Amino acid sequence: MTQVPTGQPVTVGPIATLSPMERAQAGHPDASAVDAEPEEPPSGRRPGRARTRVRRARRRLALVCNVKPTAQPTAQPGAQDAPTDENEEFDSPETISALAQLFTQEGYSVTVLEADRSLPRRLIAGNFDLAFNIAEGRGGRCREALVPALCEMLGLHYTGSDPLTLAATLDKDVAKRLLLGNVKTPAWRVVRTLTDLADFDLPFPVIAKPNDEGSSKGIHDDCKCNDFHALEALCRRLLDDYGRPVLVEAFVRGPEVTVGVVGNAHPEVVGLMHVVPTQGEPGDFIYSLQAKRDFARRVRYAIPPELPPDICQRLEAAALAAFRLLDCRDVARIDFRVGPDGEPWFIEANPLPGLSPTTGDLVIMAKAMGWSWEALITRILREAEFRQGVLRPMLVARGEPKRKKPRSLDVVNVADSAPVAVVR
Repeated sequence: MTQVPTGQPVTVGPIATLSPMERAQAGHPDASAVDAEPEEPPSGRRPGRARTRVRRARRRLALVCNVKPTAQPTAQPGAQDAPTDENEEFDSPETISALAQLFTQEGYSVTVLEADRSLPRRLIAGNFDLAFNIAEGRGGRCREALVPALCEMLGLHYTGSDPLTLAATLDKDVAKRLLLGNVKTPAWRVVRTLTDLADFDLPFPVIAKPNDEGSSKGIHDDCKCNDFHALEALCRRLLDDYGRPVLVEAFVRGPEVTVGVVGNAHPEVVGLMHVVPTQGEPGDFIYSLQAKRDFARRVRYAIPPELPPDICQRLEAAALAAFRLLDCRDVARIDFRVGPDGEPWFIEANPLPGLSPTTGDLVIMAKAMGWSWEALITRILREAEFRQGVLRPMLVARGEPKRKKPRSLDVVNVADSAPVAVVR
Protein backbone atom coordinates (compact mmCIF):
# COMPACT_ATOMS: atom_id res chain seq x y z
CA MET A 1 0.00 0.00 0.00
CA THR A 2 1.34 3.42 -0.94
CA GLN A 3 2.35 5.53 2.02
CA VAL A 4 1.33 9.17 2.05
CA PRO A 5 3.93 11.68 3.30
CA THR A 6 2.58 14.22 5.76
CA GLY A 7 1.96 17.72 4.48
CA GLN A 8 1.56 16.50 0.89
CA PRO A 9 -1.70 16.37 -1.10
CA VAL A 10 -2.85 13.10 -2.61
CA THR A 11 -2.92 13.63 -6.39
CA VAL A 12 -3.80 11.50 -9.37
CA GLY A 13 -0.99 10.95 -11.87
CA PRO A 14 2.19 12.97 -12.39
CA ILE A 15 1.10 16.54 -11.75
CA ALA A 16 3.49 17.93 -14.36
CA THR A 17 1.58 16.16 -17.14
CA LEU A 18 -1.92 17.25 -16.07
CA SER A 19 -3.89 20.11 -17.55
CA PRO A 20 -5.23 22.89 -15.30
CA MET A 21 -8.65 21.22 -15.41
CA GLU A 22 -7.20 17.86 -14.38
CA ARG A 23 -5.24 19.49 -11.59
CA ALA A 24 -8.46 21.07 -10.34
CA GLN A 25 -10.19 17.68 -10.44
CA ALA A 26 -7.29 16.22 -8.45
CA GLY A 27 -7.56 19.02 -5.90
CA HIS A 28 -3.97 20.11 -6.35
CA PRO A 29 -3.09 23.38 -4.56
CA ASP A 30 -1.73 24.83 -7.82
CA ALA A 31 -5.25 24.76 -9.30
CA SER A 32 -6.82 27.70 -7.50
CA ALA A 33 -9.19 28.41 -10.40
CA VAL A 34 -11.31 26.00 -12.38
CA ASP A 35 -11.18 26.22 -16.17
CA ALA A 36 -14.25 25.90 -18.34
CA GLU A 37 -14.10 23.65 -21.35
CA PRO A 38 -16.50 23.59 -24.31
CA GLU A 39 -18.76 20.58 -24.60
CA GLU A 40 -18.99 18.98 -28.04
CA PRO A 41 -22.53 18.95 -29.48
CA PRO A 42 -24.11 15.48 -29.77
CA SER A 43 -23.89 13.88 -33.21
CA GLY A 44 -26.85 14.70 -35.41
CA ARG A 45 -27.42 18.06 -33.76
CA ARG A 46 -26.72 21.21 -35.75
CA PRO A 47 -23.53 22.92 -34.72
CA GLY A 48 -24.26 26.02 -32.77
CA ARG A 49 -23.14 27.79 -29.69
CA ALA A 50 -21.20 25.30 -27.62
CA ARG A 51 -22.46 24.77 -24.07
CA THR A 52 -19.92 25.33 -21.34
CA ARG A 53 -19.41 22.60 -18.76
CA VAL A 54 -17.80 23.83 -15.53
CA ARG A 55 -16.24 21.38 -13.11
CA ARG A 56 -15.64 22.48 -9.59
CA ALA A 57 -12.40 21.77 -7.76
CA ARG A 58 -12.50 19.01 -5.20
CA ARG A 59 -13.15 19.96 -1.61
CA ARG A 60 -10.04 19.95 0.51
CA LEU A 61 -9.69 17.63 3.50
CA ALA A 62 -6.95 17.72 6.11
CA LEU A 63 -6.27 14.26 7.56
CA VAL A 64 -4.87 15.30 10.96
CA CYS A 65 -2.99 12.55 12.74
CA ASN A 66 0.05 11.46 14.71
CA VAL A 67 2.02 8.88 12.75
CA LYS A 68 3.69 6.13 14.73
CA PRO A 69 7.47 6.15 14.33
CA THR A 70 8.94 3.11 12.62
CA ALA A 71 11.36 2.48 15.51
CA GLN A 72 9.64 1.95 18.85
CA PRO A 73 11.40 3.02 22.07
CA THR A 74 13.07 0.25 24.04
CA ALA A 75 13.51 0.23 27.78
CA GLN A 76 17.07 0.36 29.08
CA PRO A 77 17.68 -1.34 32.45
CA GLY A 78 18.47 1.18 35.15
CA ALA A 79 17.71 4.21 32.98
CA GLN A 80 14.75 6.60 33.11
CA ASP A 81 13.77 6.09 29.50
CA ALA A 82 10.33 6.47 27.97
CA PRO A 83 8.07 3.42 28.38
CA THR A 84 8.02 1.01 25.44
CA ASP A 85 4.38 1.97 24.78
CA GLU A 86 5.11 5.70 24.45
CA ASN A 87 3.76 5.82 20.87
CA GLU A 88 1.06 3.18 21.27
CA GLU A 89 -1.79 5.61 20.60
CA PHE A 90 -0.40 6.82 17.28
CA ASP A 91 -1.48 5.46 13.90
CA SER A 92 0.59 3.39 11.52
CA PRO A 93 1.59 4.77 8.10
CA GLU A 94 -0.53 1.99 6.54
CA THR A 95 -3.67 3.23 8.33
CA ILE A 96 -3.01 6.83 7.28
CA SER A 97 -2.44 5.78 3.68
CA ALA A 98 -5.65 3.71 3.58
CA LEU A 99 -7.70 6.61 4.95
CA ALA A 100 -6.16 9.10 2.53
CA GLN A 101 -6.92 6.88 -0.46
CA LEU A 102 -10.52 6.33 0.66
CA PHE A 103 -11.17 10.05 1.13
CA THR A 104 -9.68 10.71 -2.30
CA GLN A 105 -12.18 8.22 -3.75
CA GLU A 106 -14.92 10.07 -1.87
CA GLY A 107 -14.12 13.22 -3.84
CA TYR A 108 -11.78 15.06 -1.51
CA SER A 109 -8.34 16.46 -2.18
CA VAL A 110 -6.49 15.03 0.82
CA THR A 111 -3.51 16.46 2.67
CA VAL A 112 -2.00 14.52 5.59
CA LEU A 113 -0.96 16.79 8.45
CA GLU A 114 1.03 15.77 11.52
CA ALA A 115 -0.47 17.22 14.72
CA ASP A 116 2.63 19.10 15.85
CA ARG A 117 3.57 22.75 16.34
CA SER A 118 3.42 23.39 12.61
CA LEU A 119 -0.27 22.44 12.45
CA PRO A 120 -1.81 25.92 12.95
CA ARG A 121 0.23 27.36 10.10
CA ARG A 122 -0.54 24.43 7.81
CA LEU A 123 -4.27 24.51 8.52
CA ILE A 124 -4.44 28.23 7.75
CA ALA A 125 -2.39 27.86 4.56
CA GLY A 126 -4.38 24.85 3.33
CA ASN A 127 -7.76 26.61 3.18
CA PHE A 128 -9.44 23.28 4.02
CA ASP A 129 -13.13 22.52 3.97
CA LEU A 130 -12.95 19.77 6.59
CA ALA A 131 -10.49 18.17 8.99
CA PHE A 132 -10.76 14.44 9.62
CA ASN A 133 -9.28 14.27 13.11
CA ILE A 134 -7.64 11.12 14.46
CA ALA A 135 -4.77 12.92 16.26
CA GLU A 136 -4.00 11.75 19.79
CA GLY A 137 -1.75 14.73 20.45
CA ARG A 138 1.23 15.10 22.74
CA GLY A 139 1.38 16.41 26.26
CA GLY A 140 -0.93 16.13 29.26
CA ARG A 141 -4.51 15.12 29.86
CA CYS A 142 -5.92 17.70 27.40
CA ARG A 143 -3.75 16.62 24.46
CA GLU A 144 -6.62 15.02 22.51
CA ALA A 145 -8.54 18.31 22.75
CA LEU A 146 -5.84 20.41 21.06
CA VAL A 147 -6.75 19.72 17.41
CA PRO A 148 -10.52 20.28 17.74
CA ALA A 149 -9.88 23.42 19.82
CA LEU A 150 -7.60 24.72 17.06
CA CYS A 151 -10.21 23.89 14.41
CA GLU A 152 -12.86 25.78 16.35
CA MET A 153 -10.59 28.81 16.69
CA LEU A 154 -10.01 28.76 12.92
CA GLY A 155 -13.67 28.14 12.08
CA LEU A 156 -12.82 24.82 10.39
CA HIS A 157 -15.29 21.94 10.29
CA TYR A 158 -13.90 18.74 11.81
CA THR A 159 -14.95 15.17 12.56
CA GLY A 160 -15.46 13.69 15.98
CA SER A 161 -16.12 14.99 19.46
CA ASP A 162 -15.39 18.51 20.64
CA PRO A 163 -12.52 19.60 22.93
CA LEU A 164 -14.52 19.29 26.14
CA THR A 165 -15.58 15.68 25.48
CA LEU A 166 -12.11 14.60 24.36
CA ALA A 167 -10.48 16.09 27.46
CA ALA A 168 -13.10 14.67 29.82
CA THR A 169 -13.00 11.15 28.42
CA LEU A 170 -9.20 10.88 28.36
CA ASP A 171 -9.23 11.69 32.08
CA LYS A 172 -10.85 8.50 33.38
CA ASP A 173 -11.54 10.06 36.79
CA VAL A 174 -13.50 12.92 35.22
CA ALA A 175 -15.43 10.60 32.87
CA LYS A 176 -16.47 8.35 35.76
CA ARG A 177 -17.61 11.34 37.80
CA LEU A 178 -19.72 12.61 34.90
CA LEU A 179 -21.49 9.25 34.58
CA LEU A 180 -21.87 8.57 38.29
CA GLY A 181 -25.51 7.97 39.19
CA ASN A 182 -26.52 7.27 35.59
CA VAL A 183 -24.22 4.47 34.41
CA LYS A 184 -22.64 2.06 36.87
CA THR A 185 -18.87 2.36 37.24
CA PRO A 186 -16.54 0.58 39.70
CA ALA A 187 -15.50 2.43 42.87
CA TRP A 188 -12.16 4.18 42.37
CA ARG A 189 -9.45 6.34 43.86
CA VAL A 190 -6.88 8.61 42.20
CA VAL A 191 -3.26 8.32 43.36
CA ARG A 192 -1.15 11.39 42.57
CA THR A 193 1.64 10.57 45.01
CA LEU A 194 2.32 7.50 47.09
CA THR A 195 1.13 9.37 50.17
CA ASP A 196 -2.40 9.15 48.72
CA LEU A 197 -2.29 5.43 49.54
CA ALA A 198 -2.10 6.13 53.28
CA ASP A 199 -5.88 6.02 53.69
CA PHE A 200 -6.62 3.58 50.84
CA ASP A 201 -9.93 1.88 51.59
CA LEU A 202 -11.03 -0.12 48.54
CA PRO A 203 -11.36 -3.89 48.94
CA PHE A 204 -8.93 -6.05 46.96
CA PRO A 205 -8.50 -7.08 44.21
CA VAL A 206 -8.09 -3.76 42.42
CA ILE A 207 -6.69 -2.71 39.07
CA ALA A 208 -4.25 0.21 38.68
CA LYS A 209 -3.51 2.11 35.46
CA PRO A 210 -2.54 5.59 34.27
CA ASN A 211 -5.49 7.93 34.72
CA ASP A 212 -5.15 9.79 31.43
CA GLU A 213 -3.59 7.51 28.85
CA GLY A 214 -5.21 5.63 25.97
CA SER A 215 -4.68 2.51 23.86
CA SER A 216 -3.97 0.44 27.00
CA LYS A 217 -0.80 2.40 27.75
CA GLY A 218 0.40 1.31 31.18
CA ILE A 219 -2.15 -1.53 31.38
CA HIS A 220 -0.03 -4.64 31.58
CA ASP A 221 -0.64 -8.23 32.61
CA ASP A 222 0.39 -7.43 36.19
CA CYS A 223 -1.90 -4.43 36.74
CA LYS A 224 -4.32 -6.43 38.89
CA CYS A 225 -3.28 -6.22 42.57
CA ASN A 226 -4.42 -8.62 45.27
CA ASP A 227 -2.84 -6.85 48.25
CA PHE A 228 -1.53 -3.48 49.38
CA HIS A 229 2.13 -4.34 48.88
CA ALA A 230 1.57 -5.16 45.20
CA LEU A 231 -0.54 -2.01 44.73
CA GLU A 232 2.10 0.26 46.26
CA ALA A 233 4.84 -1.21 44.06
CA LEU A 234 2.73 -0.87 40.92
CA CYS A 235 1.71 2.73 41.69
CA ARG A 236 5.36 3.65 42.26
CA ARG A 237 6.30 2.20 38.87
CA LEU A 238 3.41 3.85 37.00
CA LEU A 239 4.09 7.24 38.58
CA ASP A 240 7.77 6.97 37.64
CA ASP A 241 7.17 5.70 34.09
CA TYR A 242 4.31 7.96 33.01
CA GLY A 243 4.46 10.95 35.35
CA ARG A 244 0.66 10.97 35.44
CA PRO A 245 -1.85 10.23 38.22
CA VAL A 246 -2.82 6.58 38.69
CA LEU A 247 -6.44 5.42 38.67
CA VAL A 248 -7.09 2.56 41.09
CA GLU A 249 -10.52 0.96 40.79
CA ALA A 250 -12.30 -2.10 42.12
CA PHE A 251 -11.74 -5.09 39.86
CA VAL A 252 -14.97 -6.38 38.32
CA ARG A 253 -14.71 -10.12 37.84
CA GLY A 254 -16.44 -11.01 34.60
CA PRO A 255 -16.38 -10.67 30.80
CA GLU A 256 -14.93 -7.62 29.06
CA VAL A 257 -17.12 -6.19 26.29
CA THR A 258 -16.57 -3.16 24.10
CA VAL A 259 -19.43 -1.43 22.28
CA GLY A 260 -19.14 0.63 19.09
CA VAL A 261 -21.48 3.57 18.54
CA VAL A 262 -21.95 5.88 15.54
CA GLY A 263 -24.26 8.83 15.00
CA ASN A 264 -25.36 12.06 16.64
CA ALA A 265 -29.01 12.95 17.19
CA HIS A 266 -29.96 9.27 16.89
CA PRO A 267 -26.81 7.26 17.71
CA GLU A 268 -26.85 3.55 16.99
CA VAL A 269 -24.82 0.59 18.13
CA VAL A 270 -22.47 -0.80 15.48
CA GLY A 271 -21.83 -3.97 17.43
CA LEU A 272 -20.68 -5.55 20.68
CA MET A 273 -17.36 -7.37 20.95
CA HIS A 274 -16.77 -9.86 23.74
CA VAL A 275 -13.04 -10.32 24.38
CA VAL A 276 -12.53 -13.97 25.32
CA PRO A 277 -9.10 -15.18 26.49
CA THR A 278 -7.78 -18.37 24.92
CA GLN A 279 -6.30 -19.49 28.23
CA GLY A 280 -6.78 -18.86 31.93
CA GLU A 281 -9.90 -17.99 33.87
CA PRO A 282 -12.12 -15.71 31.70
CA GLY A 283 -13.43 -13.72 34.67
CA ASP A 284 -9.92 -12.73 35.74
CA PHE A 285 -8.73 -11.80 32.26
CA ILE A 286 -7.35 -8.31 31.61
CA TYR A 287 -7.33 -6.92 28.07
CA SER A 288 -3.78 -5.69 28.54
CA LEU A 289 -1.35 -4.08 26.14
CA GLN A 290 0.38 -7.45 25.73
CA ALA A 291 -2.93 -9.13 24.91
CA LYS A 292 -3.76 -6.49 22.30
CA ARG A 293 -0.35 -6.74 20.66
CA ASP A 294 -0.65 -10.53 20.50
CA PHE A 295 -4.41 -10.69 19.99
CA ALA A 296 -4.24 -13.42 17.32
CA ARG A 297 -2.90 -15.91 19.89
CA ARG A 298 -4.11 -14.66 23.24
CA VAL A 299 -7.76 -13.77 22.59
CA ARG A 300 -10.69 -14.47 20.34
CA TYR A 301 -13.48 -12.03 19.65
CA ALA A 302 -17.05 -13.22 20.12
CA ILE A 303 -19.27 -11.00 17.97
CA PRO A 304 -22.04 -10.93 19.07
CA PRO A 305 -21.03 -11.70 22.66
CA GLU A 306 -21.43 -15.15 24.17
CA LEU A 307 -23.79 -13.68 26.74
CA PRO A 308 -27.55 -13.85 27.33
CA PRO A 309 -29.64 -11.48 25.19
CA ASP A 310 -30.83 -9.43 28.17
CA ILE A 311 -27.22 -8.67 29.19
CA CYS A 312 -26.38 -7.60 25.65
CA GLN A 313 -29.42 -5.33 25.72
CA ARG A 314 -28.21 -3.74 28.95
CA LEU A 315 -24.78 -3.22 27.43
CA GLU A 316 -26.28 -1.45 24.41
CA ALA A 317 -28.41 0.77 26.65
CA ALA A 318 -25.46 1.63 28.90
CA ALA A 319 -23.24 2.42 25.90
CA LEU A 320 -25.85 4.74 24.35
CA ALA A 321 -26.40 6.42 27.71
CA ALA A 322 -22.65 7.01 28.16
CA PHE A 323 -22.34 8.26 24.56
CA ARG A 324 -25.06 10.86 25.18
CA LEU A 325 -24.03 11.88 28.69
CA LEU A 326 -20.41 12.42 27.63
CA ASP A 327 -21.71 14.30 24.56
CA CYS A 328 -19.75 12.17 22.08
CA ARG A 329 -20.14 12.97 18.39
CA ASP A 330 -19.98 10.90 15.21
CA VAL A 331 -18.28 7.81 16.72
CA ALA A 332 -17.03 6.29 19.97
CA ARG A 333 -16.17 2.97 21.54
CA ILE A 334 -17.31 2.32 25.12
CA ASP A 335 -15.65 -0.37 27.29
CA PHE A 336 -17.43 -2.38 29.99
CA ARG A 337 -16.98 -5.34 32.27
CA VAL A 338 -20.00 -7.44 33.13
CA GLY A 339 -20.28 -8.25 36.84
CA PRO A 340 -21.40 -11.55 38.36
CA ASP A 341 -24.90 -10.06 38.66
CA GLY A 342 -25.04 -9.50 34.88
CA GLU A 343 -24.82 -5.70 35.20
CA PRO A 344 -22.52 -3.70 32.88
CA TRP A 345 -19.87 -1.61 34.62
CA PHE A 346 -18.42 1.32 32.69
CA ILE A 347 -14.62 1.24 32.38
CA GLU A 348 -13.85 3.99 29.89
CA ALA A 349 -14.97 5.77 26.72
CA ASN A 350 -12.86 6.33 23.63
CA PRO A 351 -14.19 9.00 21.22
CA LEU A 352 -11.04 8.54 19.09
CA PRO A 353 -11.18 4.78 18.47
CA GLY A 354 -8.52 3.13 16.36
CA LEU A 355 -9.49 2.91 12.68
CA SER A 356 -6.85 0.51 11.42
CA PRO A 357 -8.36 -1.66 8.64
CA THR A 358 -6.95 -4.79 10.30
CA THR A 359 -6.44 -4.30 14.05
CA GLY A 360 -8.88 -1.65 15.28
CA ASP A 361 -11.41 -3.06 17.77
CA LEU A 362 -14.19 -0.93 16.31
CA VAL A 363 -13.31 -2.10 12.80
CA ILE A 364 -13.14 -5.76 13.82
CA MET A 365 -16.61 -5.67 15.40
CA ALA A 366 -18.08 -3.69 12.48
CA LYS A 367 -16.78 -6.18 9.93
CA ALA A 368 -18.25 -9.07 11.93
CA MET A 369 -21.60 -7.28 11.88
CA GLY A 370 -21.57 -6.93 8.11
CA TRP A 371 -19.93 -3.55 7.59
CA SER A 372 -17.02 -3.03 5.27
CA TRP A 373 -14.14 -0.89 6.53
CA GLU A 374 -14.90 1.63 3.79
CA ALA A 375 -18.56 1.88 4.84
CA LEU A 376 -17.64 2.45 8.50
CA ILE A 377 -15.20 5.26 7.73
CA THR A 378 -17.57 6.81 5.19
CA ARG A 379 -20.38 6.73 7.75
CA ILE A 380 -18.22 8.61 10.27
CA LEU A 381 -17.34 11.16 7.59
CA ARG A 382 -20.98 11.58 6.53
CA GLU A 383 -22.14 12.00 10.14
CA ALA A 384 -19.67 14.85 10.62
CA GLU A 385 -20.56 16.45 7.29
CA PHE A 386 -24.27 16.34 7.99
CA ARG A 387 -23.91 17.52 11.60
CA GLN A 388 -22.09 20.65 10.40
CA GLY A 389 -24.28 21.28 7.38
CA VAL A 390 -21.60 20.37 4.87
CA LEU A 391 -23.53 17.57 3.16
CA ARG A 392 -26.80 15.67 3.39
CA PRO A 393 -26.46 12.24 5.05
CA MET A 394 -26.22 8.93 3.22
CA LEU A 395 -28.83 6.70 4.79
CA VAL A 396 -26.95 3.53 3.90
CA ALA A 397 -23.41 3.64 2.53
CA ARG A 398 -22.01 1.00 0.22
CA GLY A 399 -20.89 -1.92 2.37
CA GLU A 400 -23.03 -0.87 5.34
CA PRO A 401 -25.45 -3.57 6.52
CA LYS A 402 -29.08 -2.81 5.82
CA ARG A 403 -31.12 -2.09 8.89
CA LYS A 404 -34.19 -4.09 9.74
CA LYS A 405 -37.50 -2.44 8.86
CA PRO A 406 -39.43 -1.43 10.79
CA ARG A 407 -37.04 -0.69 13.66
CA SER A 408 -38.43 -1.39 17.09
CA LEU A 409 -37.56 0.58 20.21
CA ASP A 410 -36.79 -1.37 23.35
CA VAL A 411 -36.75 0.75 26.51
CA VAL A 412 -34.27 -0.26 29.21
CA ASN A 413 -33.47 1.45 32.50
CA VAL A 414 -29.78 2.08 33.18
CA ALA A 415 -28.78 2.32 36.82
CA ASP A 416 -32.12 3.94 37.79
CA SER A 417 -31.59 6.71 35.25
CA ALA A 418 -34.06 7.93 32.66
CA PRO A 419 -35.08 5.29 30.11
CA VAL A 420 -32.82 4.92 27.11
CA ALA A 421 -34.15 3.82 23.72
CA VAL A 422 -32.18 1.03 22.09
CA VAL A 423 -32.53 0.97 18.29
CA ARG A 424 -32.63 -2.55 16.90
